[in-house]
Amino acid sequence: MATQEEVEEVIKQHRVISLKELKQHYGIVGGSSWIPQRLRALEKKRLITPLRHGNISIYLINDVSDIWTDLEIAVLRGLLRRRPKKKRGRPKGSVEYRDEMIDKLLKFLWEYLKEYKIITRGKIKEKMGWNWETTNKYIDKLVTDEILFEVQRDARSDVKLYTTIWL
Repeated sequence: MATQEEVEEVIKQHRVISLKELKQHYGIVGGSSWIPQRLRALEKKRLITPLRHGNISIYLINDVSDIWTDLEIAVLRGLLRRRPKKKRGRPKGSVEYRDEMIDKLLKFLWEYLKEYKIITRGKIKEKMGWNWETTNKYIDKLVTDEILFEVQRDARSDVKLYTTIWL
């Protein structure tokens, strides 16, 4: 069994690693192992950041100054395209999404939500410099693809807040 420090070192070496890859690194075959316990301890100490979506778990080291490599963007893009939701009713036509706009929004949300944990549509519009139509289009895409989650303060409020499972 490896120590927390050894697991942290493996994550540092890879920069981005999945639970499956960690198990392969240590030669663990099958279900349960000691690795999730080490990962929870490292996460609690804020030494690593997990990205979770469905059954995908990816771990990033927190002391990396420039976390946004092409690989991380590709992984997050993969989450966006992983499982499109089936919509009921008549389709309203196809909506085009630009990859560079999605990348820009993901980068901004990653940094902002790391610190504040929650955001409004208005704050996204303001910080991104977009109009309401563009802002709503990309937020709705992230919500549909379960990257962002909508939280309403209370039943009387029409202000919706957004957060993510990344952090």
